[in-house]
Amino acid sequence: MREENFIAFWLVFGFFIGLMVGFMTQSDPFDILSVVALSTLFFYLMAHISVALYIRFMEFGKVHFEKEAYDRKLDYFYNQLLQREVELDANQAFFSKDDNPMRARKESRRA
Repeated sequence: MREENFIAFWLVFGFFIGLMVGFMTQSDPFDILSVVALSTLFFYLMAHISVALYIRFMEFGKVHFEKEAYDRKLDYFYNQLLQREVELDANQAFFSKDDNPMRARKESRRA
């Protein structure tokens, strides 16, 4: 979740919590409005503090990269490709060997 979306979510959440608390505890419209404003401000500040602490303590630059496992997988795939290339070369040689007499027969029939 992006930081802006997180802050917006908690801002709206604080507004509706403030509305519910305001309607349940206050009867004067100005008092309800003040409870809504304080609740919204509280949740807004808490969201900003949460995002700031998250960004500060998360290490975004360090990514654990398992080079050995990655190299093993690449070697496996490379060896598989080499095996398939050898098989395809053998098949291609077989078909090209068979294909030449057919061409020769077809050409001799035309002549």
